[in-house]
Amino acid sequence: MGTKACILSAGCALSSLLAQPASSATWPGPQGDSYASIIKLPDWTGTWAKPDNQPAPRGHKDPAFDPPYRSSYASEVQRAKTAKGNAEMCLPGGMPGIMAVPLGFEFLMTPGRVTILVEEGPTIRRVFTDGRGHPADPDPTFNGDSIGHWEGDTLVVDTVGIKPKAQFLMGVKTTGKTHVAERIRLVDRDHMLVDTVVEDPIALTGPWHYQLTYVRSKTAFLESYYCDDDRDSNGEPDLTVPRSH
Repeated sequence: MGTKACILSAGCALSSLLAQPASSATWPGPQGDSYASIIKLPDWTGTWAKPDNQPAPRGHKDPAFDPPYRSSYASEVQRAKTAKGNAEMCLPGGMPGIMAVPLGFEFLMTPGRVTILVEEGPTIRRVFTDGRGHPADPDPTFNGDSIGHWEGDTLVVDTVGIKPKAQFLMGVKTTGKTHVAERIRLVDRDHMLVDTVVEDPIALTGPWHYQLTYVRSKTAFLESYYCDDDRDSNGEPDLTVPRSH
């Protein structure tokens, strides 16, 4: 099976496409610190989208939530049509759930930073690649504090300092102790793989490992998707859950 066909198949083990799982490491020095060096990085130009209701690789399981998060998750899935997540409350989705929305993404590379624009919200994530570490006492935000580095053609991102109102997924909040590690890379010109490990000592019984595939879009720019008393909602919420190994 070819790489592209493998990505789009529910029966393909996407983990086989990765050299190693997502991990938090000691970040090296500055990378992508000049426009000359950015030219040598992978071409992530354009817009990207996660297909709606993307199939999960066979054998994956739901996140291992601890009570009461397990019951909260089950309840939200059961009443999907009436679930009131952050989007319905005009709040940002936050990390890690924001990266799984079936809307547009754009990656802007500037010296010392990769900026991720998400159509939902709209949301802005800043991944600093200038060699800095996390603040000793970060002020929690919906998207957290993200630092990263390049390992060949893979952007490795580590995120902490996530506000408790952020969501694991639709209607299930994080705890303020959530740690997210991502490995983002192109599989081919039109497919991007986001390999994610989520850890939370309060809500999860163990690491939650899942993978998302983004497809390069023919749309040249992101549209504005604002929440105004739920009047910009476009149908029923997507409760498709990123599956763990």
